[in-house]
Amino acid sequence: MPFPTTRQALEENGYSFNHSKVCPSCNVTIEMWNTPKGNIMPLDFKQKDGSEFCEPHFASCKDPVQYSRRLQKKKEKTATGEDPIIP
Repeated sequence: MPFPTTRQALEENGYSFNHSKVCPSCNVTIEMWNTPKGNIMPLDFKQKDGSEFCEPHFASCKDPVQYSRRLQKKKEKTATGEDPIIP
């Protein structure tokens, strides 16, 4: 299932609006949405060709680690040497 990219599609797929906040890294207003699995996901809503669409905020954030558990775990493993990056 592709990620829903409109407010209507989000709601139809079980997402619900939680709150808005300003990202401390990029000073952009983002919306926090509850996911169907009970997590909270930061989303950016943008305009393109007169239509609104959304994408996860960590796709454009200067410091995406603060919003992504996967990236947080990767950063921790790299810092401890558990998962070295091999060129």
